[in-house]
Amino acid sequence: MGYFSSLLVRVPKREAQDDKPERAAFTLFPRYHQSRTVGRVASDISDRFASTGDIGRKYLINHSAGSGKTLTICWLADRLHSLFKPGTAEKLVDMVFILTDRKSLDTNIRDDLENLTHLAAVVGLARKADDLPHFMAQRKSIIVTTQQKFAWVLDEIKSNPALKKLRVAFLIDEAHRSQEGKMGAAIRLPFRKADEPDADDAADDASDGQDEIAKIIREHDLNQMIVAFTATPAPVTVDLFGEAFDTYSEAEAIAEGYIVDVAASIISYKTLYNLHCPVVPKADEEKLYPAGVVAKALKNVAFQDDGLIQYKAEVMLRIFEADVMPLIAGRAKAMIVTSSRVAGLRYFEIIQEKLKERGAAYQALYAFSDFTHPKTNAAISEHAVNGLGDGELIEDRFEGDGYRLMIVANKFQTGFDQPLLAGMFLDKPVVDRNAVQTLSRLNRCHDEKEKVVVVDFTNNAKAILKAFNKYRKGTPFEPEEPAPAQCLKLHAEVLAAGVFTQKDAADMGQLLGVGTDAQVQFAVNALRIRFQASLADMEERKAFVYLLAKFAKSVHFLTCFFTFSTEIKELATFADYVGPQLIKTGSVSELMQLIRQTEVIKAAVDYVGVTTSGGPVKLKPGGGKKGEGPPPTKVSVQKMIADIQAKFPITDAEALFIKQVTEEKAADLSIRDTVTSNRADDIYLNGVYRGQVNGVIQTAYNDIGRYEELADIKYTDAGGIFDIMAVTVIKHHLSYLA
Repeated sequence: MGYFSSLLVRVPKREAQDDKPERAAFTLFPRYHQSRTVGRVASDISDRFASTGDIGRKYLINHSAGSGKTLTICWLADRLHSLFKPGTAEKLVDMVFILTDRKSLDTNIRDDLENLTHLAAVVGLARKADDLPHFMAQRKSIIVTTQQKFAWVLDEIKSNPALKKLRVAFLIDEAHRSQEGKMGAAIRLPFRKADEPDADDAADDASDGQDEIAKIIREHDLNQMIVAFTATPAPVTVDLFGEAFDTYSEAEAIAEGYIVDVAASIISYKTLYNLHCPVVPKADEEKLYPAGVVAKALKNVAFQDDGLIQYKAEVMLRIFEADVMPLIAGRAKAMIVTSSRVAGLRYFEIIQEKLKERGAAYQALYAFSDFTHPKTNAAISEHAVNGLGDGELIEDRFEGDGYRLMIVANKFQTGFDQPLLAGMFLDKPVVDRNAVQTLSRLNRCHDEKEKVVVVDFTNNAKAILKAFNKYRKGTPFEPEEPAPAQCLKLHAEVLAAGVFTQKDAADMGQLLGVGTDAQVQFAVNALRIRFQASLADMEERKAFVYLLAKFAKSVHFLTCFFTFSTEIKELATFADYVGPQLIKTGSVSELMQLIRQTEVIKAAVDYVGVTTSGGPVKLKPGGGKKGEGPPPTKVSVQKMIADIQAKFPITDAEALFIKQVTEEKAADLSIRDTVTSNRADDIYLNGVYRGQVNGVIQTAYNDIGRYEELADIKYTDAGGIFDIMAVTVIKHHLSYLA
């Protein structure tokens, strides 16, 4: 009974304040999946300590967005804090660190921990720079800090003899955001063997064979345990933590009525635009930039256009007032996800004007990180734009009934908990885990919340639904053993290309440490000239730059599982710094000068239809005659490629990707179902639905990283390669029905 009473939380009554309604007092008790997780982790770590005398263990907790992960973390921290060595008064876990992001530290964690009133004396919320070292010196039992401080905490523990003796637990919120790239190295550091030589020492042993340079580290540091929570684990997270120790999937949460299904259907629009840059450089003066960077920058120009924002803002307000506002007994709120802070600011200003013209009884807020406006150089702050008081948080103001719309730019797409949120307008493409995390802001239950409304202006509905299907039943990835041979193989491939040498890497590493910016850039320019002389073909250059990036990423992930030679680490640093600058000769500022002179000369927002989890549903029937329809045309992928090659200059590599994606979509049963249902409606299949298949094909290209084609007008223009592929796919499915 004592254990269960410690989980019972009494949340006090909140009096009505301004436009925030009164909230009655209530009691919180863990749901089954929460108490199961807390109990299983506590039991497992106690058993480990009893048998081995240490708590070195990693746990991956895969719980759905909206399933109460923050509360689970708080209850687990409380439970670990209360564990003792059997038969003694000595604590099993001396310190528990809760690692979260900044906004959660200010809201979710703060609010939930404050409800655990019996922990008030042992919890430290590290808000200021000097709070963290102060709490560690005090030996606070539970310390809440940001994920960005994780590496510093580990360094302190490693260098402080007194701290090193302590048994420490780390509870990481939304682990997928911290496992990728260099930050993940901090999480892997505690699992290095204490007696394993560092890379510098291991270099001397290289003569014993490359397979002996490093050995996988599976023994945990004897004093540290790590529990990572996430709804959408990345492959790198699963490789690091192994199979999920506890899973509570989105499908389970929906079935139990704990969250709302936000991916039932999506209203889809397509934003169309034509760009023009009046500045045309001479051929010998033109700079080259990565195609993906240019495409994204140009898309931002279009999505920041006043005319487009005016139009889309009006569409959003009409849908909000007609379809969202009446939900949840007339109290529903909505979020507008914008492509940039500049675009978000214009949305806010325009929507404010429109609400004033309407005499609307509700207001909007704009959530963003402070920035300097690129055109006016004015400092734009969230507090000033929204008129927030000192210490007032925008999420607290949004709780008021008078605020119904929240415009966001790279904020609140994860971790935001507002049960009255029932509508979302996407003016920014979201894919894979980001799509699931963003739309899951809508899944919080409310007594009167029966449905949600999602409107997408990026023609990305199919990709969003694909992402939800991918993660709906838990992680789709299997853990794999990290392989040190991959780094060694890539290292050999880079040097075998004959473009750069190991000495180049060593010299650059030394220069980065002691040289000036001018000296470093002079060296990079010399390396770029040599790179271009060695590889004349543009495709070969791209392949080599990709090889460098792949090598650097591989080393960043594996370096704390294995010890590598100095040569490996030097070349990885070299690849990380020099690689991105080899093809690009213009600076970002030069690129932005051109981008800012680019203007939208034609734009429109085109209604596509509603996409459901069962496939696209046509709302407006076409005007063609019903019946059996025209006889299907026999098509082949090879003939399509021949037609494309006759019309457009494409490489053999491009032809292979065209064939791969076309064959993949020609076998897609959801496309076949739609074609079957509408086989007699030629106008629909060759009009609206051809555009949808075009979008599906572009999503496939995005998924396989073929960003250059996505920025190439011969692919994207009407009648271009993507259109030809879409027509071929539809004809293939029609011929299948013959």
